[in-house]
Amino acid sequence: MKLKKSLLFLIAAFTLSAAIISCAPKTSEKTVESNVKYYRHLQFSETSYDLEKGLRELTAEEAQTINNYQFTYDESGRLTEIKYGRGDVMLSYGSMRGAAKITYTYSGNKQIKHFFNEKGEQIDSQGAYAAEYTLNDDGTRAALAFFDKEGNTVENRNNINRYTWKTLPDGLLQEIRYNLANESVVMNPFCPFYELRFKYDEKGFTTRMMNFEADTMYNCTAENCGDIGVSYFEFKNSPQGEVLSFSVHNTVGQLSNLFWGWAKRINQIDENGYNIETAVFDQDDEYLSGKKCSGN
Repeated sequence: MKLKKSLLFLIAAFTLSAAIISCAPKTSEKTVESNVKYYRHLQFSETSYDLEKGLRELTAEEAQTINNYQFTYDESGRLTEIKYGRGDVMLSYGSMRGAAKITYTYSGNKQIKHFFNEKGEQIDSQGAYAAEYTLNDDGTRAALAFFDKEGNTVENRNNINRYTWKTLPDGLLQEIRYNLANESVVMNPFCPFYELRFKYDEKGFTTRMMNFEADTMYNCTAENCGDIGVSYFEFKNSPQGEVLSFSVHNTVGQLSNLFWGWAKRINQIDENGYNIETAVFDQDDEYLSGKKCSGN
């Protein structure tokens, strides 16, 4: 009887130990998995204010065979890394401006961004080796400055050294850019807007980018801005965040041709959010041309 009881005790102890051992790795794997997410696309953005966000989440298994953006977060939920690739291979032809990977590190109220190629080597991106954000107390971005490899402050390829942002009483995000001489500079030479204001919907998708001066929306009349001027861009998005329509308008809302002769682009997407067809229209809303696009 004693032998039988001893055997029963050993069997029970072994079963309990095995259960504990088998459960422990699952908890660890769940923690790691919760800090890593995979997405088909990056959310569209017209401003460096926006933190990268993924669209159309994939499973880890799907990410082995589908090009994806892998997002990694720290224990506090802060974004620390994004990689574009498939399986274990990094790719440089995604939507991260030539980088296959970007990283974020944090120090006080600073969020520092670096860029890497598909070989894992740190690189410049648009003329900057590092982008240093200053964060508000609530974690939103208040400013951005660019630095070279030696840590010197520099201008990027659009002659921008730093950005400043603030949310205005009407809810619009104000953006102003400066060069090293502390002069206000344009967004880029092709689109000579100085002060920009952005409107977002309840999901955080951009719906308008507006050209302002002295609290007034005004027309840009540079050569690239067509014959009636350009005041704002309007974006219409899918429920998941892909841009379905991009249109250009003057101050009274009329469609306005850009330098290329079109005023509106309409995108057709498939069930996975890939653009499969684009059509362009002029400022009279007349069809100009279109093209089929490959998906994944």
